[in-house]
Amino acid sequence: MGLSVGAFAGFLLGGKTYPVVLQLLLCAIPAFAAGFVEDLTKRVSVRTRLYASFVSAGLAAWVLGAHLVRLDTPLLDPLVAITPFSVLFTCFAVGGTTHAINIIDGLNGLAAGCVALMLAGLAAIAWQVGDIMVMKLCLWGIAALLGFLMLNFPFGRIFLGDGGAYLAGFWLAECGILLLNRNPSVSTWAVLVCCLYPVWETLFSIFRRHSQSRGSTGRPDMIHLHHLVFRHISNRHLMPFVPAWVKHSIASSILWLMVTLCVLIAVSAYNQTPTLIACAIGFIATYHLLYKGILRGRHERARQQGVVAQVEGH
Repeated sequence: MGLSVGAFAGFLLGGKTYPVVLQLLLCAIPAFAAGFVEDLTKRVSVRTRLYASFVSAGLAAWVLGAHLVRLDTPLLDPLVAITPFSVLFTCFAVGGTTHAINIIDGLNGLAAGCVALMLAGLAAIAWQVGDIMVMKLCLWGIAALLGFLMLNFPFGRIFLGDGGAYLAGFWLAECGILLLNRNPSVSTWAVLVCCLYPVWETLFSIFRRHSQSRGSTGRPDMIHLHHLVFRHISNRHLMPFVPAWVKHSIASSILWLMVTLCVLIAVSAYNQTPTLIACAIGFIATYHLLYKGILRGRHERARQQGVVAQVEGH
């Protein structure tokens, strides 16, 4: 509704962007509908929702020409120069990003706040290169998410659900694709660094489930980074007596800060691929240090509690 109002306002003001907003909203229907039906029925599988996001990405590539034509990566650039491969890779990238936002939707304000921050980064880059259309698409997405956050953060009166998460993720991914498609001076790595937190969370989760726990890669669990941060905060001194919404707010704010740092780097170095690659590697290393550190502390507390229980038992 928020995005539709933005499109209608653009129409009334005589702007040239509203047709693109309407087209993008129509392309988003398969991804949004699959998530929304899952919210209502709990019968739509992860695979089906992922396929629906592929369909939405394919529609956007067909209707708006929104597909990647370069990756600023030597071995992959010749491949995306071939249109069929370019469209397939774009569908995979958009579908993955769409699903990634749903994965981080576990705390009040986390997913919506992260997407708003990432859209702000893309809008800032679009403004720097003079792409007003993409900037407006990003700003309308931010406005819609801020309206949602008024009721979601910090008290959690309403939630995104799969439908909202998939729509927000699709909008973010397509704004990034359009920015790259229309502006050769913007490095693909700038968009990736902007969106790196949910993307890497998803890739790491797939690796962790498949290689470490031998579980299904599509099966949800409770050991994502935001879960660990939330439980780490909950275990601090006096925090067990603090309302849950306060702990949600602190955990979301910590992860927002991480996203903000990525966004600032992407905006300031949007055309400097080597710098962006180095920053991406630095983020991944920091992510793992944080993840392993919290997990190690959790295991240590569990061990200590087990020792105390044994002593008290004796």
